[in-house]
Amino acid sequence: MDLIQKKQKIEDSDGEEIIQEGEVDENFEQRVQKLLYETDNGLNLYNKPVMPLIYYEFNEDIKQQAEQVINQDKTILPQDKYEKYEKEASKIWDKFYRHHQNNFFKDRHYLEREIPELNHFKVSHQKDETKLYVICEMGCGVGNALFPLKKNYTFFKKVYGFDFSKRAIDVLKANELYDETVFQACVCDLVLDPLPDFERPDLGTLIFVLSAISPENHLMVVRKIFEWMKPGSVLYFRDYGQYDFGQINLSKKKNRKLKDNFYVKHDGVRVYYFSNEEVTSLFTTAGFKQLDVKAHYRYIENRKTKVKMYRVWVQGRYLKE
Repeated sequence: MDLIQKKQKIEDSDGEEIIQEGEVDENFEQRVQKLLYETDNGLNLYNKPVMPLIYYEFNEDIKQQAEQVINQDKTILPQDKYEKYEKEASKIWDKFYRHHQNNFFKDRHYLEREIPELNHFKVSHQKDETKLYVICEMGCGVGNALFPLKKNYTFFKKVYGFDFSKRAIDVLKANELYDETVFQACVCDLVLDPLPDFERPDLGTLIFVLSAISPENHLMVVRKIFEWMKPGSVLYFRDYGQYDFGQINLSKKKNRKLKDNFYVKHDGVRVYYFSNEEVTSLFTTAGFKQLDVKAHYRYIENRKTKVKMYRVWVQGRYLKE
């Protein structure tokens, strides 16, 4: 097993984060019984071929072997470390965005195929051009969802976003696409602050945000979002799933575990890994009606370093009736 210590950059057509460090598991590929290929060939912004979407079949054998690695990691960081990362979370993310600017997360173009409400809005707007909609990204970072959505769809009259990293909001507002007549973004901590006094959205997104929050605060945050959104609106959720490459990698490294399924990365950023059942319980307990929930099992290979990653992401759509 080779340890890749240098930074890695993924040509990933699905728009997720660039992996900073990882281990190559030479045997894991043998545990994947089936790869499903879905063509998505094209060129990226640098006119290089993007990696096609490749899905793998997750099965009980893969689950058991992943659990074996995860369960061997029994060392939990002390409480004072836990409290330190909790207290300094916003500073850590400010440092993260100061270093990476808008170059870490890729634009989330996959949202167009994952959120059917976008097509519903489009059809409605085509029938009546006065019919316009509002979107809000909660934990918007530097706008990797908001800017592509606004660029590709004309039916958003207002685009809102908030993040608890002031640095992220500064980077977002410095983007040449940030039009103050349409966009409005501010600093807001989902855990500590009341949600902004924005016009309530027709569509909200919570993308790779809840995983960065301590699990004891998950239900409180989702309830806060439910109370804030208006009846008839839909919340799209996407985050890291249990048995993801990242969780297995962190378990192998040791001394990264804060709680079960909750870890801290090398840069101080925390990450939680969800199960489908846990996501369902969180959102329905908070009051949402679940429209769907599913896991994505994606295979990604760094063609330069040959690192093979078996990713697990959980996503769901939730209606406030």
